[in-house]
Amino acid sequence: FFKPILLLLFSTMPKAEKGTPKDIANRMKAKGLQKLKFYCQMCSKQCRDENGFKCHMTSDSHLRQMKIFRENAGGMMDSFSKEFEVSYLETLRRRHGTQRMNANNVYQEVIQDKHHVHMNSTK
Repeated sequence: FFKPILLLLFSTMPKAEKGTPKDIANRMKAKGLQKLKFYCQMCSKQCRDENGFKCHMTSDSHLRQMKIFRENAGGMMDSFSKEFEVSYLETLRRRHGTQRMNANNVYQEVIQDKHHVHMNSTK
């Protein structure tokens, strides 16, 4: 009963005009992995802009995660640091063996993984 109406509503929605903030946001979203300036490690949430990040910081889910973090901040920081260290050393060992490598080059390889631990969440 409702399916034809829903299809009609969604099929007639116009696209955002080129150059508008909505269009820019849609194109950024389509690219996939973006600059991680607005990333929350606790929630594993990436925001596209400062406004989205501010909204996330005041959300109930983020505040719950921060409460958990406050209860065991040292342990969580140690966990993030250890996870990053393991990832970094694993990348170094698997891809480069015993060759001398520039540390920044290895780091660039580590951060290619969309789910890596971000440096701002480590010691």
